[in-house]
Amino acid sequence: MPLGIDFVQILLHFFNVVILFGGLYILLYAPVKKFMDARTKQLRELFEDTEQAREKAEAKEAEYTEKIKKAEEEIAQQKKDAAKELEEMKKRQTAEARAEAKQILSDAREQGERERKAIVSGAKEDIAGMIEEAARKLIGDGSEGDPYDSFVKEAERSRSDG
Repeated sequence: MPLGIDFVQILLHFFNVVILFGGLYILLYAPVKKFMDARTKQLRELFEDTEQAREKAEAKEAEYTEKIKKAEEEIAQQKKDAAKELEEMKKRQTAEARAEAKQILSDAREQGERERKAIVSGAKEDIAGMIEEAARKLIGDGSEGDPYDSFVKEAERSRSDG
């Protein structure tokens, strides 16, 4: 043993270190490595699933956005159609109201004309009756006095009666 080095002791320590590292590798490193690999694989799959779910969600969002856009366009078109229909209905009702107003005016004019004719006819009859009565009195009996005075009295009496 030169210099106090015992090679057997060094070999035994080296052998112990190899056994210790081998045991630690078998007992700790391999299971931990296996667990870490499994966890990495699980996280990778989870990430991929999440990525796929995100892509599906984006696709759904795009689809729903498109549906909303189409629905808004359809609503705008329906509003436009409803406005047109309302405008046509207003025009139609206005035309109907004007036609009805024309008819009412025409009927009122006809009624007024009939009433005017009836009034004129009645006035003509009254005037004819008064003239006839005045003529009778004038031609008839001269005992009453002046025929003009009797005509005026009779006209005043018929005016107060009627």
